[in-house]
Amino acid sequence: MLQSLLIRNIALFEQAELTFGNGLHVLTGETGAGKSLVVDAVGFLCGAKADRDIIRTGSDKAYVEGCFLISGHRALEQALAQQELEAEDGVLILSREMTASGRSVYRACGVSVALPAYRSITRMLVDLHGQHEHQSLLEESRHLAYLDLLGGEAHHALMEETRALHAAMADAQRELKETRERQAASRERLDTLIRQRDELSKARLQSGEEEELQQEKAMLRNADRIISALDGASDALQGSVSAGSAAPALLRAQKHLDSLASLDERFSALASRAETLAIDLDELGNDVRRLRGGIRADAGRLEEVEARLDLIRKLERSYGPGIDTMLRRLEDVRAEIAQYEGADERLEQLAARAQEAQGRYDKAARSLSASRREVAQSFTGRIEALLRELNMARTAFFVDTDSDAEARKESGIDRVRMLIAPNAGEEPKPLAKIASGGELSRLMLAMKALTNERNDVPTMVFDEIDTGVSGKTALVIAAKLWDIARYRQVICVTHLHQLASMANVHYQVSKSESGGRTRASARILDARERVAEIAGMLGDVDTQSETSLRHAKTLLKDAAALRERFPLMEPAQG
Repeated sequence: MLQSLLIRNIALFEQAELTFGNGLHVLTGETGAGKSLVVDAVGFLCGAKADRDIIRTGSDKAYVEGCFLISGHRALEQALAQQELEAEDGVLILSREMTASGRSVYRACGVSVALPAYRSITRMLVDLHGQHEHQSLLEESRHLAYLDLLGGEAHHALMEETRALHAAMADAQRELKETRERQAASRERLDTLIRQRDELSKARLQSGEEEELQQEKAMLRNADRIISALDGASDALQGSVSAGSAAPALLRAQKHLDSLASLDERFSALASRAETLAIDLDELGNDVRRLRGGIRADAGRLEEVEARLDLIRKLERSYGPGIDTMLRRLEDVRAEIAQYEGADERLEQLAARAQEAQGRYDKAARSLSASRREVAQSFTGRIEALLRELNMARTAFFVDTDSDAEARKESGIDRVRMLIAPNAGEEPKPLAKIASGGELSRLMLAMKALTNERNDVPTMVFDEIDTGVSGKTALVIAAKLWDIARYRQVICVTHLHQLASMANVHYQVSKSESGGRTRASARILDARERVAEIAGMLGDVDTQSETSLRHAKTLLKDAAALRERFPLMEPAQG
């Protein structure tokens, strides 16, 4: 529960520190004194959206700090542990600071925390009912959420399952849609790839082919000259003796040198060299003859080679220089085409997945709808019983649930409307058409009382939950708030003396002027001061002092007797 609240530079509050305990706390004061600013400060602390105008004029930042006792609140302790936070001695300190630029800093246990994580903590600590929240009952779009609040653990598990399955279904449908759009948009791309693949494949390119063709082209274009030269070389090397060829002359030289070999080693070496030259000359002649045998003038082949080289150069202009580059491009094109060719199969898989996800969602949504009808049936009887306690005995309450299997939403397939018939014999009508301000306040209080049984939030804050009520009904509301406060801390802004009397802690909020500045302040009233405050709420103390003071004392005495008869219980914990 909230142990203390420190407010700095929030609107009229320059600085204020309020302390709280168990039970029912009320804040009273003149209109415009700043009572609701305390509730605004709690909302600010809890991470509610706030405008920079909340910062007190002349200040550069606003600051609110709350000290919470959380011992035994296991769910909250686990949430803190998940964020590597730890309350010291069961005390959790939360703070929020907003600068003039509108930037807020949120801290838990002295550590800066992101807003989503921060709100996940404050939601487990405070249930805040703002001054105009009961008007939300008029918005039928909110009725589904109110009904769901009354469901048990199994109902909330179905809500989470439906929410998760809706997200999975949406993901599957989005992926299917995006894949279809990509496939339609890439049809032109696929056509281009197929054309490139066919063009490159048909060319049957081979690595190193261009160099070989260039060599062959050079041979074919110079074939006559090459043949003539090779024939001449062959005759010179191995022709007839009469032609003066080299081979016969070398053989004669070898014989002459051989005849002198026995006379001197130098003659023997020369003879050996001549023999080696003769062998090399023979091999050279054979090579020339073989090369000559492969050379022929072929105009048709030359035309083929030049046409092939022209094709390669044309392809290079489209796909890059070099056959190796074009071969790599061909492999890339084939790989990309393979991805497209698998797209149809992928689409079938995605369509099946989306259909399966929708089926799982539909099943969960139907189960949630059935659970909502059960909750609505139970809720109707319980809310009517509470409304009887709140002096609306003849009011009939209805919950109309309607399901549309095609309206798949995160919250399910249901539309919920709450209807009332305030008087016997009347047809039920929407709240917006029939409910008064007082009836809405009592209906909201009844709903808060029911949800109070379902949640473990230790602190409930109400800002003028008693709008539009008075007299006996105000006493009933006061008793109901005390009944809630017996189990959890309640902080309430009120203008009703009946409700103010019921509190076990009474704050008076007032404002004063000093140095040309208005300042709001809040202080706990003692027993004597409470009598005077409640007497003031009854009327003009100056003219009705005795009557008002007696009435105030009676109210306080009766409230104390009720609190004694129904004492505070151990605060609820998570």
